[in-house]
Amino acid sequence: MGNRTRIIRFPEQGLPGTLVSCAEGEDPVEREPSGLLELPSEAQLIYAADTDGDGLAALAELPPDTFTVVDLGGATDEAIRSVAGQRGLRTLVLSGDFTDEGVAALGGMPELTDLVLESSCFTGTGLAALAGTETFGSLRSLVLSDAPALESERLHALSEAHRLTGLTLDGIRVDDALADVLLALAPSPAEVWLTERPGHELDLAVLERLLGAGLEVNGVRTAPRHAARFARIAADAATMPDLPDGESAAPPRGGVLHEITEERELDRLLSQPLPILVDLTAPWCGPCEILAPVLEDTVEAHGAGLIGVQIDISRAEWARQRFDALGVPAVVLLRDGREVSRFSGVWPRQRITDWLATAGVDGIRQGPS
Repeated sequence: MGNRTRIIRFPEQGLPGTLVSCAEGEDPVEREPSGLLELPSEAQLIYAADTDGDGLAALAELPPDTFTVVDLGGATDEAIRSVAGQRGLRTLVLSGDFTDEGVAALGGMPELTDLVLESSCFTGTGLAALAGTETFGSLRSLVLSDAPALESERLHALSEAHRLTGLTLDGIRVDDALADVLLALAPSPAEVWLTERPGHELDLAVLERLLGAGLEVNGVRTAPRHAARFARIAADAATMPDLPDGESAAPPRGGVLHEITEERELDRLLSQPLPILVDLTAPWCGPCEILAPVLEDTVEAHGAGLIGVQIDISRAEWARQRFDALGVPAVVLLRDGREVSRFSGVWPRQRITDWLATAGVDGIRQGPS
């Protein structure tokens, strides 16, 4: 018999955003999120939308195992409640003006391993509502980003997330009160990533306390006796060092996806006459991991005619602001320092190639070099 398939009925009027199916060993395939959709049973569906919630109510009517990854920009409490029934989700990325009430609705996700919450209205009280739920029973990675209203004592609720190994606090005040909470949660999570708001340097004494207790901070782990020495390294971990006076970097090469963290590195690349493809990504973003190798192949295929750049927005706050990125993955094409076009979500290689060609970026090199 042929391969088994599953059929999903989407609303006839369709859903806003992008739907992509991914099967092992195959390129991502963009699907139309409307009407009947037939796909291999093992295929995973990734859904990304950047909307104020309009049209997302229909998510509540879909089978609970429809999606593996959902990334919603402009998320509202209503939108979150609509997606809360997706019990098969493994990665959920939410950015918008949602509140703790919306987060409290996410308790029924037994497969969820990665959760990203980005909202200026989120205080952390919604985490308490998740204590003892299926979601906290499966969660391994939590990112709280750009949440100035977050109250550090609310993080005590994470003591119920027994499988949590990684916690990222991005753009959130790092002080002794936060350190007290993180140390009270030990040994879980064992890894934390801390970045303060732009213009606020991390408190080295706080980082020393965390490192001395055995936590891995910003990718740095050390023996307690060396905590003071490595606190500065942890503070600088997300920043590339300046080049010594008189030393110049190697000229950028086309056909390569360069990883950068400093805005001056991008400005240097923009001084070149070649078009630049910028991939905005983050380590907590499941769709980003799927898109990255597709972009690498695409940039390589264009050879010397295209420079590729990958920027982790969790390490480069300036990129989020410069490109007005509401979510990731987002891909921006620049020429002569100006934006030509952009797309978000996971696209297959041929669609990206056609998109580049429409923008006047040709020079595809067929086959291996």
